[in-house]
Amino acid sequence: MATIELVIFDMDGVLCNTDFARRLEVLGRMTGLDPKVVDDAIFQSGFDDRADRGHYTANEYLRLFAEHLGVKISRKDWLQARRDAMTPNLDMLALVKRLQQTRPIAMLTNNGPLLQEDFATVFPEAAALFGDRAYFSCQFSATKEEPDIFHAILQTLNGRPESALFIDDSESYIASARTSGLATHYFQGIEGLNDALRQFDLLTD
Repeated sequence: MATIELVIFDMDGVLCNTDFARRLEVLGRMTGLDPKVVDDAIFQSGFDDRADRGHYTANEYLRLFAEHLGVKISRKDWLQARRDAMTPNLDMLALVKRLQQTRPIAMLTNNGPLLQEDFATVFPEAAALFGDRAYFSCQFSATKEEPDIFHAILQTLNGRPESALFIDDSESYIASARTSGLATHYFQGIEGLNDALRQFDLLTD
């Protein structure tokens, strides 16, 4: 088994628990629209996916977000809805902090420029841990479905695929990372991750 020199974490579903239905509910309340209308216009239409791939600046995204809904929404409200849907996984954040003492760490999430710009506002605990090593798919013009994003982040971090471990709760993203040659762990809870980290000699009891 290769020596792991870099650990890359997903955000939603790993570092925090994210309730998408709650996000839609909050956006619906803020805009006066049915949550399904918000979902269809923003998330099911492909618009938000294009933002994740870096098609827009943060200001363009917010303007187009409002246009798709036909209702104005402020940056503050958008960020509030995102934050209200997220509950930090404190045990995971503590584990990241522990790993950080012995290995370089990074974060890679499928998200767009607005969250990237205001990450410290929405998820200050993770922003404090990862600093400028918190990466967003919009920075690479690709998402984690595409193996190229893993080559790009490794190039940015001067990492090698055989010595990088990627942790995510999506089986499709795990498969994409494996295609790029990374070691992976499909996250289903901290206990299983702890076991995997011990196997990679990244944790000692």
